[in-house]
Amino acid sequence: MKRILIVLTLLCFSIGSAYSQGKKVRRIDLPEGDLKWSYERPKDAKFCVPAAFTDTIGGESKIIGQYRYKGEIRQKRIKKMVIVSLKGNMFYISDKWLSDNGFQQWPLVYDSKTIKFNKDPNKEFRRALCKDKNGEVFLLQSNIPMTLSDFAVECSKCSTNATYLDMGKYGYGYIKKNNIERPLFVWGIGTQHKQTNWLYIE
Repeated sequence: MKRILIVLTLLCFSIGSAYSQGKKVRRIDLPEGDLKWSYERPKDAKFCVPAAFTDTIGGESKIIGQYRYKGEIRQKRIKKMVIVSLKGNMFYISDKWLSDNGFQQWPLVYDSKTIKFNKDPNKEFRRALCKDKNGEVFLLQSNIPMTLSDFAVECSKCSTNATYLDMGKYGYGYIKKNNIERPLFVWGIGTQHKQTNWLYIE
């Protein structure tokens, strides 16, 4: 319990500090290793966040959109979403599968073009998987609630390609340092057991 309180305090302090300095988003560098996706929660990972959307249908949590796991494609595609293919430590946004592992999500930046979302006026905390012109992959996470369009603009300032990652009530994620899971978004801790899929690095 004491450890959780310390983490909460540090996170709230860092978010408050970033906000007071006018920073709407923060970059989170990832540990070395290959990006992997699974509908089975990894037992031990250096980094782990929700990826594809999760929804509750008939009392059961379900992955939204098409996904591919170990070469097997499952579920129907959602037309307006792109395919996020994972290969090594890189990801690729496309309209077709480019690897044996990946999921569907909203594109935020595609080939340096910012995507607009006119039908999403809601302000929420946001998270994205991004890569810059040098090929470096990282996370971008908002410090304040913002619309999806505004978040896409923030992503375009530092990335050439970016895809959204599930947040909302499933926003829990962590990077492990010194064998301690350091949460990236504290408010999702209570519902992490409902998440259906994970983007992670072993």
